[in-house]
Amino acid sequence: MIKNRMFMMGLGSGLVIAAVLLQLMWIGQGATASETKELTKEQLVAAAEALDMQVVEGTDELMTAEQWEEKKLGEGEGESEGAQPVEKPEATKPEAPEKPESPEKPEDAQKKQEASSQVTNPAKPKTPAKAEASIQVKIPSGNNLSDVANSLLNAGVIDNKQAFIKKATENKINTRILSGTYSFTIGESYNSIITKITTKPSN
Repeated sequence: MIKNRMFMMGLGSGLVIAAVLLQLMWIGQGATASETKELTKEQLVAAAEALDMQVVEGTDELMTAEQWEEKKLGEGEGESEGAQPVEKPEATKPEAPEKPESPEKPEDAQKKQEASSQVTNPAKPKTPAKAEASIQVKIPSGNNLSDVANSLLNAGVIDNKQAFIKKATENKINTRILSGTYSFTIGESYNSIITKITTKPSN
């Protein structure tokens, strides 16, 4: 019952507020209507000019912008009939273009092709010899895979620690790493490194 009472009170107060607002709106409309009825023609023209508009009498002819243009042109022609005709400037004759160059003779073209085909072969650049310098890395006893990867990365044997650990984990060498000193080359494949550190070092 209380919920219904609150609903009814809200509905009633909403209707009362809406009625008051409607009355205020009607009063506002009536005030503006009475103000426009009392304007004189001069006040109406001034208000229209302020809004960049024009007041037109009922007897005035209404025209579009195109009709105004035609009317202005018609008036301009009527005024110019009594005036002296304007002389049109004589059209100047365009100058003749210069004579185009004659195409090359086939003999000249063949000579140019022969000259361009006789390019000497440039000397082949010397390829730098790969540095096969071996890098010695010591793997102490008790090192895990992460420690070995750090040692190889610090020595410059590998360039990506995570990729090496992933490859070594795939080969399951975590428990087969042997301690010792190993020799590697820069850029050696991960499989070769894994093979070396899981076999007994030669020294």
